[in-house]
Amino acid sequence: MNRDARRKNLLRDLSKTWVLQRLRQIELSAVPGWIGSKVATASRYQHSLNVGKLSLLVSGEDEDERLLLTAAAVLHDVGVGPFPHLSDQAMRETLGFSHEGAVKFAFENSPLKDSQVLENYGLNLSEVASIIEGKHKLSRFLHGFPDLDNADNIYRFIISIPGRLLGEPSYYPSEIAASMSLEKETALPEDLKKKWMRDYKRIYSYLWDDKLNMIGWTMLGRALRLLKEELTAEFFRLTNREAFQIIKLKIPRLAEGLENREFQIIFDRKYVEFKGEARKLSDPTNIWKIEKMLCGEFNLEEWSLGLTVDQPLLSEKPDHWRVYLVSHRNNEEPKVLLEEMLSSSVPFEPFS
Repeated sequence: MNRDARRKNLLRDLSKTWVLQRLRQIELSAVPGWIGSKVATASRYQHSLNVGKLSLLVSGEDEDERLLLTAAAVLHDVGVGPFPHLSDQAMRETLGFSHEGAVKFAFENSPLKDSQVLENYGLNLSEVASIIEGKHKLSRFLHGFPDLDNADNIYRFIISIPGRLLGEPSYYPSEIAASMSLEKETALPEDLKKKWMRDYKRIYSYLWDDKLNMIGWTMLGRALRLLKEELTAEFFRLTNREAFQIIKLKIPRLAEGLENREFQIIFDRKYVEFKGEARKLSDPTNIWKIEKMLCGEFNLEEWSLGLTVDQPLLSEKPDHWRVYLVSHRNNEEPKVLLEEMLSSSVPFEPFS
C-alpha cells in the first residue's frame, strides 16, 4: 500500500466511527439555522472530513507524522458539545475541560470501540488528543491563524449559507494547506493570508450583526447557564436537536420563545474597554450574576432575559467588546440599569 493510500484509508475508516458520525447532526454554525437566521448549513462532519483531506496536502517526508496529522485533523472536532463553542463554558464547569481537551472523553463515551481504528494504524489516542489540545509539535497545523481547521471553516461557512449571501470565497483551502510543511514553519504567502483574513472578517461581522443569530447565541447560552447544575457528562455527547429537546423539557418558555422568535435585542453596544467594576464582565463566570441581578431587580422570570459579553474575533487582537442584552417580548426595563453598570466605577451588588 502506498503512503497516500494509507492516509486515505485512515480517513475512510475514521469517517465511519461514532465520534465522527455524531457530527452529522451538529451544524458548522454554533447557532443552527432552525434557531437563528441564514447561517452555514454544512455539518461539523462535512467540515471534519475536509480538514482531514487538507492534511493530505501538507508536504513532508515523515510518513508517521503525516498519518498522525491526518488523524488529528479529521478528529479535531469530535470533542465539541451541542451548540459548539457555546457549550464550552458549561463543559469546563462540568467536566473540567473544553472541546479541545475532550477528544479522549469523546472516544471513552462512544458506544462503539472507535479507538480500535486508530490502533489498527499504529496510532495512539493520547498523542492524537495532544495535537488537538495544542500540546504537540504538530499542533501548529490546528492552532494557527490561519490553520487547516479555519482554512476550511471560513470557506465552508461562506459556500453553505443559503443564497450565498456573502458572495464567493476569496481563496481555496487547498491553497493554504499546500503552503504548509512538516519540515519547517513556512510563512503563508501574504496575499493569500489577506484573502483569508478578509473572508474571516466578513463572516464574523455578518454573525455579530445578525440579530436572530445573536438572539439565538445569547438565549442558548442563558439556557445552559440555567441548567448548569443539572448537566451531566452525557449532555455533552448529544446532538443539537437532542440538546434542544432537553432545554424544551426543562425551560419550555425559553425554547418556545426562540422557536416563535419572541425575543428581542434591547441593548447592543461596543466598548473599547471596560472600566471599574465593569471589567469583571470580561470573565464569563460573572455573566450569570448580572443576569440574576437584572431579573431580580425587575421581577422577571429567569428564562426571559439573557446577556452576551464577548470580543468579536475580527483580528488577531480584537479591538472592542460587544455587549448584547436580549429580552422576551421587547421588555426594555433592564436596559437602563445595565447601561448604568457599564459606565460606573462604583462597586455593583453582583460582585460585592
